[in-house]
Amino acid sequence: IGYGIATAYAKESANLVITGRNKQKLADAKEELEKLYNIEVLPVQADVSAGADNETVVQNVIDETTAKFGRIDVLINNAGISHIGLFTDMTPAEWNHVLDVNLGSVLNCTHLAVPAMVSEKDGVILNISSMWGEVGASCEAAYSAAKAGVIGLTKATAKEVGPSGIRVNCVTPGVIRTPMNAELSDEDLAALADET
Repeated sequence: IGYGIATAYAKESANLVITGRNKQKLADAKEELEKLYNIEVLPVQADVSAGADNETVVQNVIDETTAKFGRIDVLINNAGISHIGLFTDMTPAEWNHVLDVNLGSVLNCTHLAVPAMVSEKDGVILNISSMWGEVGASCEAAYSAAKAGVIGLTKATAKEVGPSGIRVNCVTPGVIRTPMNAELSDEDLAALADET
């Protein structure tokens, strides 16, 4: 999803900052996007989830972005992981990790990007949630809860920063063939399609 979003913006000649944990994937994405679309891409290896020192990591991403491009016009919060299994079998550590990545990353990035947007009286924040945040999913309690939290955070921040000229929106995709869903069989995908 993230690479698809980056490609869509690249097609519109937007310069990009892309983040992720895998340095090689970031380098490959930079090379391909710059070659195909004649734009500048700043790859920053970073874990944007909530957790020890991660707010400092996100602040470094913000600082590198503004140093390179002067401002942040659009922030897209797309970090996500899932945990499939019975709610009763989840450990607190597994629960917290899913929330730290799916909801904590939105908190970290939004919290640190908003002040510069407020000073510019302009900006867009787009949060990627999930249909499971709207309707819940059996065996994905933490993911559903985190994505529901993204929807609630979106609504609240939209009301708070809207008067400063900042738009905050959220999209809730259904199941998309991504590495996160690679283990799903054709039967699983068919069942999910029937539920959607």
